[in-house]
Amino acid sequence: MQLQTTSYWLTDKVSRIIFKYFILVITVCTMLFSSCDDSFQPLQENNIYNFSISGYLDVSADTQWVRVGTIRQSIDEPPNPEGIQVTLEDIHSGETVIMNDSVFTSKNVLNYWTTMNIEQEQTYRITAEQTDGKKSAVTVTTPKEIPSIFITINNGTPVGANIRINDIIEHIADLQSVWYVILNPGTENRRRIYRFPLRNTLRQSEIFGDSFAFADWNEQRKQIEQSVGGTEIEIASRQFFVAAGGPEWDDSLSSIDDLEYFLDGTASYVENGLGYVVGISSGWYPQVTCLTLDRSNYAPCEPREPFWYHE
Repeated sequence: MQLQTTSYWLTDKVSRIIFKYFILVITVCTMLFSSCDDSFQPLQENNIYNFSISGYLDVSADTQWVRVGTIRQSIDEPPNPEGIQVTLEDIHSGETVIMNDSVFTSKNVLNYWTTMNIEQEQTYRITAEQTDGKKSAVTVTTPKEIPSIFITINNGTPVGANIRINDIIEHIADLQSVWYVILNPGTENRRRIYRFPLRNTLRQSEIFGDSFAFADWNEQRKQIEQSVGGTEIEIASRQFFVAAGGPEWDDSLSSIDDLEYFLDGTASYVENGLGYVVGISSGWYPQVTCLTLDRSNYAPCEPREPFWYHE
């Protein structure tokens, strides 16, 4: 199991390497084709790819974010929001909003956001356009709401939390065990969030069809302790993050995080562009046993806000 923290400098570094490799492969292929037919010059002028668009629309979120970048000759060329307009359209109602460009960037792409309300089982279109008329677009359909989630604590061996996801969900786009940790409690009180991907560990019940996974607390804590050396830690809370994916979701992906960095520049789901955008419905659930009000039986767990909402 791979530990993920909120620091993504390593991810960005890997992404840049992947992108450079992609450019190298394209260049070599171009040279090979050119040697056979001098009239074939696919990189002489780019009339196919205008923008990269990546991310997701989340029906459970109050703010939507997507990443948009221009197709440039160098990955070190800084992004430029001047002359770029990104719109989000509700195909059913026709409502269209202009997304706001953010003051921060990531991996030489621009972050655009909007507070437009996103509904379940609706289709939306994101369009990035320059003043010269060049544009790229992607169409996304959101899923149904997340089905019933059942969580129980296992106090035996190994110690941890079981999660069962109702079988009516078509695509489970993400499942993470999330730890909220305080380093050096009582002194600096530095907060850290650690994420453990569990989606690829899901198993389906042959009897009920529901999907099951287990968060091994001892193993996850061990990985956290190894990452901080001898630093004292305090566990503030644990949660499960669950995301259902819309019809465009590719089950070969391991996490919605892949939409933001892995596919950027290496795969395309965007018209006249690069990238991958899907619709999701997400929820955060405490890693506790959920019971009925009289505590006589197991009950579906209710979603909550992330434990540290603004982290």
